Amino acid sequence: MVIIKFLQQNAEWMCAIAIVFFTAVQCWLVHQQNMQNIKIKRLELANKLDSVCSKFLGEKSEATEILIWLNENASNFVFLLRKEDRVAYKKLLLFLMNYRNNPAEYSSPQKVEAIQNLFNLLSELDSAFGNANYGFVNDKSELQKSDNNVL
Repeated sequence: MVIIKFLQQNAEWMCAIAIVFFTAVQCWLVHQQNMQNIKIKRLELANKLDSVCSKFLGEKSEATEILIWLNENASNFVFLLRKEDRVAYKKLLLFLMNYRNNPAEYSSPQKVEAIQNLFNLLSELDSAFGNANYGFVNDKSELQKSDNNVL
């Protein structure tokens, strides 16, 4: 009888605690779902990148095509990768720019080496996407610095 009386007198508090616990679990589930969606976006971008780069056979036109695609998707790389992880993206861009702008014609051994270099850089970038376990990146301070450098 005492337990029933105690429960009746404290029912409001118990309901409030249950509601708070339920809300906390729901917030955690939403956060986990958002993180899963971001991981899927990273995987999709990595798959598209692999598809675009798989066409590279050492021709300058192919390097240009990949560069165009990378620039078209630059904002995805910026917001899906942290500053440290963007280094792989920048390395890939620089490699392709240097390859495309090199006035000398590449011989077969140099093309094979260039293809290997591209796929090593691509593997590094894929690894950055695969190992990322954080949400969208907001580099407000970095964006402000780059705006000041442009002016």
